Amino acid sequence: MADLILADVRLPDGRITDISIKDGRVSHIGSSDKNGAEVIFCKNRLCVPAATDMHVHMRDGTQKAKEDWKTGTQSAVAGGVATVVDQPNSVPAIDNAEIFSKRVELAKSQAYCRFAVNGSLNDTADIKGLAEAGVLAFGEMFAAPSSYGSALTPEVIARVTKEAAALGKLITVHAEEVAPGMVHSLAEHAASRPASGETKTISLVNSLSPRNAKLHYCHISSTDSFSAMKAGSTFEVAPHHLFLSYERAENPADTHMRMNPPLREESERKSLLAAFDKIDVIASDHAPHTIAEKSAEFASAPSGIPGVETMLPLLMNEVYAGRLNLNAVIEKTVTNPNRILGIESPAFVPGARADFALYAESPVKIDAENLHSKCRWSPYEGMYGLFPDITVVSGVCAWKEGEFSREGACFLRG
Repeated sequence: MADLILADVRLPDGRITDISIKDGRVSHIGSSDKNGAEVIFCKNRLCVPAATDMHVHMRDGTQKAKEDWKTGTQSAVAGGVATVVDQPNSVPAIDNAEIFSKRVELAKSQAYCRFAVNGSLNDTADIKGLAEAGVLAFGEMFAAPSSYGSALTPEVIARVTKEAAALGKLITVHAEEVAPGMVHSLAEHAASRPASGETKTISLVNSLSPRNAKLHYCHISSTDSFSAMKAGSTFEVAPHHLFLSYERAENPADTHMRMNPPLREESERKSLLAAFDKIDVIASDHAPHTIAEKSAEFASAPSGIPGVETMLPLLMNEVYAGRLNLNAVIEKTVTNPNRILGIESPAFVPGARADFALYAESPVKIDAENLHSKCRWSPYEGMYGLFPDITVVSGVCAWKEGEFSREGACFLRG
């Protein structure tokens, strides 16, 4: 008998069928006798593989006022994400095995989805010790300063990429060039961290890294940067660079739209969205701050926004509207991130991992009151998103019509 049967789901290819799940894996695709420990009648709801968000900052610890592993991973599963990869520029930075192990144990006690934790690449990092402790990847490595991450010198970049490459580990990179001085608006922020600097920094890191380095560039904000990628490297784009621009902001100094890299002009946003097929990965760069922190003057307000819960709904809304292809969205949120990270992907075949999201019939307006991040705000307020009713993680309903379960959560050791 199956543990779970998703009855009468609609697959991406249009088929209406049943998905039978046993021990966290698909046991059968096709008509069933509806004899399972749990049977959910899905009324032809669209079922897709649940996403992997390979770039989140789950905060917690000394930053738990912003977010913790419970609220962050609840946000993930409520947004159709089954796996998250936590970046290491937490407080303290995850630069040795002891800090890494404490971070993993904290997550194990709270998480509602599958999770991995990356290791820091900084001038004091114990790279070999972190690899042995189980980091999935290294970075994001800061080639420019950002929230809770200091820029590395070229000498340090050359050394740490060589060490990480020798261990066969993926290196994720934060590539920017930052001009000195204070900024007081979204436009000034964009000018201080220009797209041209992003491209130049990618080329710099390419030149400093050994040929065998596995490089993945985070949150690329300009199509000009695509051509700077060296053969074999990969890159991600965040939803905010696809759907937001500083020219569309009602308030030119809206701190809730401040992030690194900054929002670009509207023409660049349109170019990035038009180049969707060329993008390897979509990742949220979920980086919440409290409302009080974001209420400061622009010059002193922190950069970063919540996004793990809205990433897929925004993309699925574009699919619903006919502006994006569903298979392309699955490729960039499931297939490619899992391939790059070396994680098995869920699929609609017997034996495959059973991580699925079932989507509602129509989009709704995004309302922060209905989201689950502890920060309680969203830069996408009032935009439309197509949210899942059910998210299955490791064969268990982690999110089902407003209720959560932690039974499918687990740590993914590198």
